Amino acid sequence: MPPKYSRAFRPVLHLLTRLSLRFEHQVTAVRITGQEGLERLVRERQSVLVAPNHADHADPALMITAGRRSRFAFHFMAAREGFERNWFHRFVLQRGGAFSVNREGGDIGSIKMAIKVLQEARFPLVIFPEGEIYHHKESLDELNEGVASIVLRASSNLPEGRKGFVVPASISLNYDPSVEATFSDRLSALEKHVSLGSLKNDNPVERIFALGAAILSTKEKELLGESREGELVERIRFLRQAIVSDVEGLQGISNEALSIPKRIKALRATIRKELTGKLEDLSPERIRELYDQLDRVYMAHQLYSYPGTYLSEDPSIDRIAETLFKLEEDVLGKARYLGKRKVVIRFDVPIDLAEFLNGHQLNPKTGVGPLTSLIRERIQALLTK
Repeated sequence: MPPKYSRAFRPVLHLLTRLSLRFEHQVTAVRITGQEGLERLVRERQSVLVAPNHADHADPALMITAGRRSRFAFHFMAAREGFERNWFHRFVLQRGGAFSVNREGGDIGSIKMAIKVLQEARFPLVIFPEGEIYHHKESLDELNEGVASIVLRASSNLPEGRKGFVVPASISLNYDPSVEATFSDRLSALEKHVSLGSLKNDNPVERIFALGAAILSTKEKELLGESREGELVERIRFLRQAIVSDVEGLQGISNEALSIPKRIKALRATIRKELTGKLEDLSPERIRELYDQLDRVYMAHQLYSYPGTYLSEDPSIDRIAETLFKLEEDVLGKARYLGKRKVVIRFDVPIDLAEFLNGHQLNPKTGVGPLTSLIRERIQALLTK
């Protein structure tokens, strides 16, 4: 689904964005820093890709806000699921400059669209290189190398006088301390849902870990046949590894040398490819098997999104609130932001792609890995400011 950006729709988009941030995402203030370099490149009609972290559902609306304040419009590569919610979401996304991408891979049309936006340089393009929302804003996850590949391909074929740039960015949402008053009741609701019983404990971190252990035991019995002993972190790693390896075995593939996110992405692509083929050639039993495999892969992805150390390293109010929200999404199937939040968006110094490649004696193919590493390093540095 291509972008259908409409300047006439812009005031409506900005109004919807403000309402969404204020009432749905509980954002009361947005501060932006470091945008001068980005603004200069946009004025010069250079080819610009902005690469922010992606830890919250409010991120796209916040980037739209940043563009509005700088008096330009971003275009976005966005997950196709958002376009499939209903006609209204699709209409708003496309008129706001977004186009859909199948995150399972192989979406040639979306890649071509991203390259076209970058080469035309009418709008800066935003791609979230993490690809998923993990709700741990202070810990950057593995980046998708496809982002670096796209921007390097686009910059290798630009008109005379135009150059390609990547602008790493960070989005940090910080809760008002008053959110702490919501923790106990929300934990009680989660404990009741999993039949754990409300714990007589005032420490929300200890209650979260007890809740996580209870949920994990249930999943271990369901998928492994028994509940395992040991540290929670190791149990999470073991279960997600076991699930992915089992489904890979059923699919007849082996990707053990790859990271868990890449293995999950490959499995989803393989399973969905069979499901989107000729369904009449598949028996009802096979269709049920494939959907069961997707369910298990989704469970592995959920497990991956709980690193197990995020709270223990620094049990701050923000980290507790993020983890609670994520648990409510995964356990209850829905979640609301409870507690006012303030946001800081930081833009880094633009990376000149020609200078980067020449300085490291790389080309658009060999530069993908090093550029991905540099983008990750820059975003993580912004997050720790």
